[in-house]
Amino acid sequence: MRFLLDTNICIYIIKQKPAKVFEKFQMLNPSEVGVSSITVAELEYGAYKSQWVE
Repeated sequence: MRFLLDTNICIYIIKQKPAKVFEKFQMLNPSEVGVSSITVAELEYGAYKSQWVE
């Protein structure tokens, strides 16, 4: 693993904004990317509390 993504970067990737972050993410090999259990929990909590359903 080369990159450990934080919550904000994960949200940028999900929303594909800013485009540069999403483009960089697409160039990475999946084996180079990781997400901590804390980030996963924060994303789950945010999704649960969100009014924006997609």
